[in-house]
Amino acid sequence: MKKYRVMYRPTDRAGDLSAKTEEVYADGWRVDQESVVLFTHTAERDDAVFDVPKSRVMRIQEIGAG
Repeated sequence: MKKYRVMYRPTDRAGDLSAKTEEVYADGWRVDQESVVLFTHTAERDDAVFDVPKSRVMRIQEIGAG
């Protein structure tokens, strides 16, 4: 499992310069139609552990392994 730092805007306002940062343990991340999803992977499926609307994401950075 990897550790990711996700920086995103807490609101939909494009001019909002404030940012929130979350550190999340996940196996990977993907971009769905409406959101960015961090997930853990099991033999049969991927389980979402964190998601945020893709219009709010500012940065995703892998910061290490767990």
